[in-house]
Amino acid sequence: MSASETQFESVVNAAQIYIACTTSILIWDWLSCLPQERKYIWKSKSWTPIKFLYCMVRYYTFMVLIVTDVWFFAGWSENACARYVRILPGIAVLIDLSVEAVLAIRVYALYACDRHMAAFLITMLVGFLGVMIAVPILAFDYNRLPQWPGPCMVTGKPSIAGPKFIIAFYAAPMTCDFIMTALTVYRLFEQNREGPTNSLMKRMVRDGLFYFVAISVFNLLNVIFFIQGNEMIQAINAPASIQISSVLCCRLILNLRAENDANTAVRRFSNTKNQWVTDIIHDASVLSPNANPIRFSANPNIYSPDIYSQFIVPPAAHLDGETRRHSRMRSHDGSLTMTSGIPLELDEEDDDDGYDVERQSGSAGSSFKLEQDGHVPPELPKERV
Repeated sequence: MSASETQFESVVNAAQIYIACTTSILIWDWLSCLPQERKYIWKSKSWTPIKFLYCMVRYYTFMVLIVTDVWFFAGWSENACARYVRILPGIAVLIDLSVEAVLAIRVYALYACDRHMAAFLITMLVGFLGVMIAVPILAFDYNRLPQWPGPCMVTGKPSIAGPKFIIAFYAAPMTCDFIMTALTVYRLFEQNREGPTNSLMKRMVRDGLFYFVAISVFNLLNVIFFIQGNEMIQAINAPASIQISSVLCCRLILNLRAENDANTAVRRFSNTKNQWVTDIIHDASVLSPNANPIRFSANPNIYSPDIYSQFIVPPAAHLDGETRRHSRMRSHDGSLTMTSGIPLELDEEDDDDGYDVERQSGSAGSSFKLEQDGHVPPELPKERV
């Protein structure tokens, strides 16, 4: 056996062992996260963008993994490898796009769904996708092995975009990750100047920084390996970067949902025009059927006007054969109490029956006013707590 064949055998064995190790990490993470996945992903009935992206990142990666194993472990002829070499990086593009979309949605949420930020993120993702499609077409080639059949291994080739245009396949996600991490950290500093930062924000920043550092290391290794001269080991880190990015991205989603479930729950209140008024975040214990009611006190020392400026009491609903209100309101010592555990939604067909509850402030204290169809009933007693 010649020296080149010996080197070829050692490189192939190392690549196969490396891929087997990173694959075991991916499978172990999937199995260990199954309880969390069932609780925070599959028990959610609605299909949100994040849920769809989670399925893409988690389960589409397994499909790509099967293709990767075929590329690195099967015996390919040279003609077959030359014909299908671009399929593997081509199908891996969807994983990278899904991962970057998850990060973009996190940044979009941090900036309060700002339209300018949305336009910037969409433009960046479109440019990212263009680069990720162009590189396999222009710069990917197969590795000429000293003997065939053998594994179909990717390498780079000179193109009209440059002699090392293939490194853009790993530099593009690294650039996007850097931009979105910088936007996240900037938002954290901005929030700290305005007031204390909540635990969800801290979790997003901490996980985002860890993800950026970890996946950037792999992307940087890929860039370095494609720059060095030994073509046989240029693509050795490519499967690992795909699998690790999948693991970290799924952890980002599950960790954030677990943090949100542990600390807060969201209740939405609609006005009579069926528009969103505000999202009230309160302790998760109110979700329990035996929990104490949510109490909005008329006492200015208890009631926070900076947080709750308006809330809406939805119309009647038929529950257990009886006509009841979604939320029961009662006055007690000058305060309003609203029981929890009932869905607080307002349908368009019930627009005319909706009640608006507005907080009225005066020098003598705080009171509330009920309004329906322009009719203002008598004010509730202004008793102090």
